[in-house]
Amino acid sequence: MESTGGIGEILNQIDLDDYRNSNDEFEQLCDRCSGVRSIGPCSGKEKGKCCCNSNGLPSPLCVYYSPRIMGLLNGEKTEFETARDHWTVLDPGSEAEAEMIAEENRRYFDEVLAKHPEWGGFFTKYQHLELGEKIGEGAQAEVFAVSSSSRGVYPSSTVYSEPVLVAKVWKAGVPLKHLERQWPPQMLSQLSQESVVWPFKNICGGVFIREGEFTNRFAFVMERFRTDLRSEIDYIMLELLKKKIHGPPLVPDEYISMLRTVAVDLVDLHDAGVVHRDIKASNVLLGSYNSSVRFATSFVIDYECSVGVVGTGFWRAPEILDQLQKGVRSDKLVFTKEVDMYSFGMLCYEVITGCIPFDGRPQNDYSIVLSGGRPHLPEDIDPVLRSFIVGCWHPDPMSRPSAKSISIEFQYIR
Repeated sequence: MESTGGIGEILNQIDLDDYRNSNDEFEQLCDRCSGVRSIGPCSGKEKGKCCCNSNGLPSPLCVYYSPRIMGLLNGEKTEFETARDHWTVLDPGSEAEAEMIAEENRRYFDEVLAKHPEWGGFFTKYQHLELGEKIGEGAQAEVFAVSSSSRGVYPSSTVYSEPVLVAKVWKAGVPLKHLERQWPPQMLSQLSQESVVWPFKNICGGVFIREGEFTNRFAFVMERFRTDLRSEIDYIMLELLKKKIHGPPLVPDEYISMLRTVAVDLVDLHDAGVVHRDIKASNVLLGSYNSSVRFATSFVIDYECSVGVVGTGFWRAPEILDQLQKGVRSDKLVFTKEVDMYSFGMLCYEVITGCIPFDGRPQNDYSIVLSGGRPHLPEDIDPVLRSFIVGCWHPDPMSRPSAKSISIEFQYIR
């Protein structure tokens, strides 16, 4: 559920000064540019010399330099344009003319999905859906707030207050039969039983919209969360640069706790037989919608159509990039749990530095990864954390750690 307006949406939810004042260590990060360093070198630091600018902005050599965020700061990019930098790449076979398939989609939903002996209840839970503001967009779907007047059955274990739901509405022209082939069978089996356990807990139902602006489009109805991790990181980094400060967007306690949660979610997905294929910060949601605690809850999303995606940019493992370079058809690409672990390493890099992998490099130039290149990590991160990130980036998939082993390793990180 990649966001286009996530930065703007949370501008008024966080007081960055209060945040820094609650983390004394954070206040020292701008010292990297004055030559008085109390914490963490940037990547260009050599024998007391900082590679960064005296005005507090990072040099392109700095591990915390992001062309995306600098583009936002300088007005050269919009939030929508920066969001597209981390949109999922889809199987090109999923595109079709909308007017040719709308009737087929309606008939397939009514005659097959809604009447399915095992899954039917999941697809008939919501008979009416009123969509509100658009709060996000990705390559294949848009995300809208759902009006509290929409009739449906809420999970019995949850107490909701308005607004609590979102609808992930697939864009026009996507054949529903094709979309169904992207759904992990294990997911539908659990959802049909109204499972309230991870990893599928946040999906409440499926619906075919029959009226209004979004007629003839399929949607998943999901629990609403405050924002996604990528939007949170972008916001903090942008605010730091506005104040002539740069450095990591999160302090270690925050990102270690968050990454541990993501690792546990990956364990659950892998144990359920689901390979995510697209692990990245924009696919991690943060915080219950009505909670004022920034990192109270985080979990992995966008697994519901994992069979149909081919990953995103340089989050993808070298074995996937190698297949793409050789011209392997997208529907023939071989994804494994080890591919997810490589992407998890890139997620760690995102959370620690605030940057996306190989930011600014042409997205179709895979040579740097295939030749063994990996992003630079800050020198001052915990050695255990560094070790398993580097392990996740190993060119040999069989040499990468599992999600389960990493979730255990987190207990040894300071």
